[in-house]
Amino acid sequence: IQKEMYNVIQKGVAQYHATGGAGVLMDINSGEILSLVSYPSYNNNKFIGGISVSDFNKYLNAKGKPLNNKAIGDQVPPGSVFKTIVASAALDAGVLSPSTVYVSSSNYTFSNGVHFQEYHNHAYGALDLYGAISQSSNIYFCEVIRHWDMNKLVPYLQKFGIGQYTFIDIPGEGKGMLPSPENKRILATTTSPWLDPIWYPEGDSCNSVIGQGITTVTPIQMVNWIAAIANNGTLNTPHVGQKLVYPDGKVDILKYDPLRKNIANNYALSSVRYAMWSAVHGPKRTIVGLTSAPIDVAAKTGTAEFGRVDRNGVYEHAHAWVTGFFPYEKPKYAFVVFLEDGSESFYAVNVARDFIDWFAANKMK
Repeated sequence: IQKEMYNVIQKGVAQYHATGGAGVLMDINSGEILSLVSYPSYNNNKFIGGISVSDFNKYLNAKGKPLNNKAIGDQVPPGSVFKTIVASAALDAGVLSPSTVYVSSSNYTFSNGVHFQEYHNHAYGALDLYGAISQSSNIYFCEVIRHWDMNKLVPYLQKFGIGQYTFIDIPGEGKGMLPSPENKRILATTTSPWLDPIWYPEGDSCNSVIGQGITTVTPIQMVNWIAAIANNGTLNTPHVGQKLVYPDGKVDILKYDPLRKNIANNYALSSVRYAMWSAVHGPKRTIVGLTSAPIDVAAKTGTAEFGRVDRNGVYEHAHAWVTGFFPYEKPKYAFVVFLEDGSESFYAVNVARDFIDWFAANKMK
């Protein structure tokens, strides 16, 4: 499984001209990691006995930063995948139902006249939650938070592990950034002086709920919260270790307690699972690359924009994400594919499809 995930990530990075990539496959019920790939990688045999200065500098300065474990260390915007958490939280809090309708229009503005738009300035019309997840509507989720309160959403984000370590049992993990008024103020007065320390209830909140603004996550965090949605609310501790074997033959079986349980109610999580299934199979589906997969997959994509903005409001760079779980009726596995600076999310979908096809043929018998 590890070799195949590495192969598809390597191929995808080259094919779509990404700077790097990551892929993770997790058992949703235990948190066991079946595959954890970061690309580009390096030859760890070089470190046996001490690596030479020249070899170390080559790795240190190489394109794609091979010494950074992207699967657990890259802290980047999640884009629209973040909407799965926001939907779960709003449903649990009772401020949203699957039948709640908001209208996606091309002339959507805040109360001060500032324009806010769908990706590529699309307009989807009237949407319920399932349509909003399927179409990945920015405006729908902006409406959700405008009718709610960012300060009430933040505790839910924390329950899902945002801005926190997963405590995976290998070193090098990043914890990302929780989008909150307090964190924006801290960033503005420390590492990001270009930020305005004021939290704007419309602009900042709407950017946050679509996985932009100051929001950052790691691939391991993403697959972990998707696994929690799939398993009905348990946020596990991801792990690669199974046991410790001592020189005298003694064996300790490792046990990993969940980080937390019941992060949202059954109704909320089952609704989001169905919304993710609809994004692949429903009438408004957009993740068409997984529709005909040999396994029934539920998924969500994200195109996380960054860099400079041109005169049309288009960013020069984007990260490509896709995550999900399968089989839909009886979930067992959660996955994430991340293409760093990989442009459109459907590129990540193509990479995931290659892996899922292989997995169905070789491991789902």
